[in-house]
Amino acid sequence: MFAIETKDLSKSFGKTTVVKGINLQVQTGEVLGFLGRNGAGKSTFINMLTGIIRPTSGSFSLLGIDGPSDHVKKRIGVMPDYSSLYGNLTAKKHLKYLAGVSGKTVTNQQCIDVLRSVGLEEHANQKAVKFSIVMKKKLGIAQAIIHDPDLIFLDEPTSGLDAESTIEIQQ
Repeated sequence: MFAIETKDLSKSFGKTTVVKGINLQVQTGEVLGFLGRNGAGKSTFINMLTGIIRPTSGSFSLLGIDGPSDHVKKRIGVMPDYSSLYGNLTAKKHLKYLAGVSGKTVTNQQCIDVLRSVGLEEHANQKAVKFSIVMKKKLGIAQAIIHDPDLIFLDEPTSGLDAESTIEIQQ
C-alpha cells in the first residue's frame, strides 16, 4: 500500500491544463516535496488530493483508499497555502475546534503539547489575529498535526519567511 498513488491525474480550468497526467507513488514514511514556479500546479495537485477540488481526469488513492473519501479525510492533516486561521480564536481553541472538525476530541494538554512542538506553547491563549506571519505558519502546522494524522500535506509552509524563520519552521 502506498501513502499516495496517482494515475494520470489532471486538472484543467477551462482550456488551461494546470496539472497534466501525474503518475506518482509515495511510500509510507517518505517525505516528498514539490518545487516549481508560481502557477505550476503544486497547490492544485495538493487540493485535488485533499478533496478541495475535483480532478478533471485520472484517479488517486491515499493510504490505500480511493479518494477523495470522508474516511480518508479524517486521516490526513492539511496546512493549506492560504491562511485558514480563525483570528478571534486563541491558538488552543483553534486547535480544539479543528480537531473536532476531524472527528476527534483533544484535551487542553494535547493542544499544549502540539503547540510546544511548533514553538507556540507560550502563545496558547493568545488570539491568532495577533500572530506574526511566522506564528501563523507554526499554528498552521499545528492544525495539520493536532489530530495525529497518518498523512500530512503542508502547502508552502515557509513561503514569505526570512531564512532564519524558514530554518526554525523546518526544524
